[in-house]
Order: sequence, then structure tokens, then C-alpha cells
Amino acid sequence: MNGRSEARNGEREAVFKGIYDTLWAPVQRHVECVVEDDSEVAEIVSDVFLLAWRKLDVAKPLGLIWLIRAADNKLKDRERSRRARARAMDTVHAVYAAPSDDDMLDNLAVRQAVATVLTQRERRIVMLAYWDQLAAGEIAELLRCSQASVWKTLSRARKKLEVELGLGDGEAAAEARRAVEAARPAPRMTG
Repeated sequence: MNGRSEARNGEREAVFKGIYDTLWAPVQRHVECVVEDDSEVAEIVSDVFLLAWRKLDVAKPLGLIWLIRAADNKLKDRERSRRARARAMDTVHAVYAAPSDDDMLDNLAVRQAVATVLTQRERRIVMLAYWDQLAAGEIAELLRCSQASVWKTLSRARKKLEVELGLGDGEAAAEARRAVEAARPAPRMTG
């Protein structure tokens, strides 16, 4: 290392130490409002300051707002992970539950209909909504389209599947629709 880079690193460390010393407690209090486990709070706050170290620009030091926004993102990541684990466990339980032969045949018919009737975009949105259980707003953000477009595509896909599976009009079709609706999780609403 030459003298110049050592001086730059020393300045960077001094700036970071100032940020850390003055803003650790406010960031920790912010996270404690949401998370009760002290070890988890410490882990999240440490992750925030590790990110701050990586992103630090000595000429433009990070402030409290940036750190709280980073903490909020870490909290969102934590909640997404928790939901993903819960969905995975639900899926495992559903897979190991003993389905009847009728359920397996219905499942195969739906899979075949999805593969043959829906466009690639419709299949993608149906998978994100019903398999990954993403909300319409999350799907819209992921696909960079409007939430209304997601809802319209889901509606169009459902209609195509109803026709393909013989779930059109009439009392038998309405009963079949109710059974299908009861058996699958609905996409979550975002507001």
C-alpha cells in the first residue's frame, strides 16, 4: 500500500466511525420497533452498517434516512423469507398429504390445460399468482407492468381454463368453480 491509499482508508474509517457512533442507536431503536428478538435486531443492524460500509462515499457520507431505508429493506427481506419458508412448509405438507385419484386426475387436467391453452405471459402470471402466491402488485412490479394488466391477464387466463376444463355456465360448472376456488389459494391483494 502506498501512503495515499492509506490516508484515504484512514479518512474512510474515520468517517464511518463517526456515522456508526452517532447513528447506531437510532437505527437499532427503529429495528426494535418491529423485531423483538435481540439477536435478530443486532444481526439486522449489523447488516445495515455492513452495507453502509460498502456504499460509503467519503465525500458524501450516509445519513440517518439512508440507514433507516436500508433497515426497512432488510426488514422486508426478513418478512419475505419468513413467508417463503411458510409457503415451502405448506407445499411440503400438501405434497405429502395423500391425494385421492380424482384429485390427481384433476391436477393433471389443470396442468395440461395451463400448458396448452394459456399464452406464455398468462402462464407466467398464473404461476406467480397461484404457485408463488405473489400479490398482484408484486407481480406488476416484477414484470414491470400495471396492476390492472395483471388482474386482466389473470381474469382472461381463468376464463380460458374454465372453457378448456368444461367449467362454463350452469349449476354443475358453478359447483366445480366453487370446488376449484376452495382448493387453491387466492392471489393476495396489495393496497
